[in-house]
Amino acid sequence: MLTITKEQLEIFSQIEWEKFEGRIADFLRERFVDAQREPHDKLLPVIHEQVTHARAYGFITERQIANYVTTAWLTGRQFDTQFAEVQDTLKSPSYSVEYKSEWLEQWTGRKFATLEGEN
Repeated sequence: MLTITKEQLEIFSQIEWEKFEGRIADFLRERFVDAQREPHDKLLPVIHEQVTHARAYGFITERQIANYVTTAWLTGRQFDTQFAEVQDTLKSPSYSVEYKSEWLEQWTGRKFATLEGEN
C-alpha cells in the first residue's frame, strides 16, 4: 500500500498553488500592458502576496482568488484597506464568500467606469 505523508501532501499542495499563481500571471499579462512589462521574477511575488490576502478573506475558488488578485492589480496592492467600502464588505460576516467575490468584481467595474467617465 502506498502511503502519502502529510509533508508530501503539503509539497503537492504548494506545487499546485505555484502553478495557479503562474496562471494568474499569464492572465494578467494577456490583459494588461503594465503586467507584460513586469519581469516574471518580480510579478510572481506580488501575485503570491495577493493570493495570500485573498485566502485570508476566505476566498477559495480560482475565480474568487483571481477576482481579488485582478482588483489588486488594477487598484493597488492595499486596496482592501485603502477603500473603506471594500474593507467593510470583505470583513463582514453577514456576506458569503461568493457574494464578496461577485461584489468585488462589480465594484472594480464600477470604479473603472467612473474613471472612464471622468476622461
